[in-house]
Amino acid sequence: MNAHAEIHHDMEGPEPDLHLDTLFGDCRDAMLLRIQTMKTSWPLCNEAEQAEIINGIELAARNIVRAAVREVTRHEFPHAVVTLGEVKIKGEKGIEGKITCANIEHNRNVLGDHVGTMVQLVMIDSEDFMGEQGPAEADPDQKDWLRDADEEDDDGDEPLGLPSPEDFD
Repeated sequence: MNAHAEIHHDMEGPEPDLHLDTLFGDCRDAMLLRIQTMKTSWPLCNEAEQAEIINGIELAARNIVRAAVREVTRHEFPHAVVTLGEVKIKGEKGIEGKITCANIEHNRNVLGDHVGTMVQLVMIDSEDFMGEQGPAEADPDQKDWLRDADEEDDDGDEPLGLPSPEDFD
């Protein structure tokens, strides 16, 4: 959640059901769902409401990226999410690395089935895909356009309204 937002409920929504063969449409549909459930249109929201919408969309986008990366890493090859710890460069002898991961059946099977075999280590982290071309920004709250119009027409001498009866004598 953004540090500036004081929203205490979960805005991420349900995790999207993503599949690699329909990834584009799945992402589109997840974002459309957020837009379709908005209670009003963007221009009618004040700045705080727009900031809340931005926060919710950012959380949903992070969820979509994580799900997409998870689907890519799940596709066609066994995988285990690991933390790369120590790496030793041993010259011509090669490179030796230490990895750690959760001791769960899936990881034991994937890693145990590949001991001594040639495997490909792919450095992928969903955080690598969290970039943006620029931040989303809420529109500043608009002034009361009716009051502003009255102030523009006002010459400052008299309050606006009906003329005084004395003006007709």
